[in-house]
Amino acid sequence: MVKNNDVERAASRAIGFLYQNQLPWGEFRTFSSWNRWLIFPFYDPSVFMTAFVLCSLKGVEDERAGEMTKKATDFLLSEKRKGGIWSFWTSKNKKRIPPDMDDTSIVSLSLKCYHIEIEENIPLIMGHRNKEGLFLTWILEERHKKSFFWRLTRRDFDVIINANVLSYLGESIPEVCRFIKKSLDPKGFSSIYYPSILVLYYVVSRGARRGVSCFQEPREEIIKNILARKRKNGSLGNELETALGLNTLFNFNYSGKEIEEGIAYLIRKQRENGSFRRYVFFYGVPWWFMALNPAYRYYGSEELTTAFCLEAFENYGKQI
Repeated sequence: MVKNNDVERAASRAIGFLYQNQLPWGEFRTFSSWNRWLIFPFYDPSVFMTAFVLCSLKGVEDERAGEMTKKATDFLLSEKRKGGIWSFWTSKNKKRIPPDMDDTSIVSLSLKCYHIEIEENIPLIMGHRNKEGLFLTWILEERHKKSFFWRLTRRDFDVIINANVLSYLGESIPEVCRFIKKSLDPKGFSSIYYPSILVLYYVVSRGARRGVSCFQEPREEIIKNILARKRKNGSLGNELETALGLNTLFNFNYSGKEIEEGIAYLIRKQRENGSFRRYVFFYGVPWWFMALNPAYRYYGSEELTTAFCLEAFENYGKQI
């Protein structure tokens, strides 16, 4: 049995780690590496990790969480571009890349969770779709849409990015829903930017809570697929995968014994400083940039893993 005090202590330690490691301007660090083990990682300033951490802090009743939330929202707003869109790399990063649909939808949703108003960006988002109606990854100005780069980006659309967009919009778009549904089976899963299907399950479950009806329909299928991953030690994979899987189960109101076993596993794996190991959460910039600089391929951070684990602890505390 997992003791309530143990979960509360683990959550408090996770909050402490995030509090100590948030950068002065509000960002939570992003690390990239040329290898999938994230050995010798580079600090690569982005808005991406901060947006996810901010969502995981929602509902955490702790004074430190309140301070982190204020700094993180101010940071994300400071990185907003005209039209209510975001690019992956921050203004502190020397590298530049066009704004994209993933960062825009994730950051917009994280701010929306805290009822922070931004300029209307939905028409712009809806205007960046391919002929099949799927959302494209890159957001380009009209003057660039006849360029060679635009012809490349017309082929760049990803299932998890499309799921993130629907989660932000809070509505079902039939052609996008059908596209996402095909990837819910592990045998049919394929993503350009995300290696784990558990990220897709997490995003879908989060969208289901926001009222995306087509994300509510595959509840049983997703739960079944997650439980099939359970190992003897109670995990659903590594710490990051376990936290993503548990939060998906919480979002779908599942309360089986696997929940407690997964929470116990996370408590055992927490480090002394309250953090959890970094694992690859997503793949970096596309092939045309990789050819120029292969160092920025695999991305993750202790802050991100810790935030997802904290979310799982908080969800467990609300369930019992």
